[in-house]
Amino acid sequence: MIHDDRVFSAVFSPDGKSVLTAAADKTARIWDAATGKAVLTLSGHEEKVKSALYSKDGRRVLTASRDNTARVWDAVTGAETA
Repeated sequence: MIHDDRVFSAVFSPDGKSVLTAAADKTARIWDAATGKAVLTLSGHEEKVKSALYSKDGRRVLTASRDNTARVWDAVTGAETA
């Protein structure tokens, strides 16, 4: 698993099939836990993404950035929802 800068957090999805990372490269990424391959890149923050977590049902992702914003993403499509 590779980001372009430091990784601040990593968490498994509720079903254990994916890993979500938050990094200094201003992105969060979803990885296939079995293969280690990137599935989605969640980009749009203007500063480092300091943390990211899955919703309890695994359908959404919340990211928090040093740009003083939090964003909600669809965990399947990567679309920003809020």
